[in-house]
Amino acid sequence: MSKPLKLIAQSPEDMIVVSSLLQNMTVRVGDIVWQQSERRFAFIGNRFHWEKKRIFRRPKGERVRTAVHFSGIGEARITGFDLHDSDQVLELLDIETVEHGAGCQFLLKFAGGASIMTEADAVDAVVTDVSESWQAINRPRHD
Repeated sequence: MSKPLKLIAQSPEDMIVVSSLLQNMTVRVGDIVWQQSERRFAFIGNRFHWEKKRIFRRPKGERVRTAVHFSGIGEARITGFDLHDSDQVLELLDIETVEHGAGCQFLLKFAGGASIMTEADAVDAVVTDVSESWQAINRPRHD
């Protein structure tokens, strides 16, 4: 087993690394939560192990269960999916971070046009692997 990933992002440059590591993560809508009173936005999903792409022991690659949370979130808006369809699975393509004034925005872009836009006081994100890895059903492809 490889060491679990544990990252803290506190700058837009850090978020570039986070975005690349979370690319192609599958997230069930029921595993997305915005705790408005705590100003926290979080989700958990199955991350493809991109950082191991050259040393796979499994030919189709590996996935690992990964938790992500953002602190200081003042607003979250969804587009292109229904929060009540808890079994729908989204595929994360990218997280774009835009600084503005004293805060920033995170735009989580999913395949098929779905997205989540959050407004934050600052970049404050934590990414943590929470399981052992397993063989992926297939390797993500980008055409």
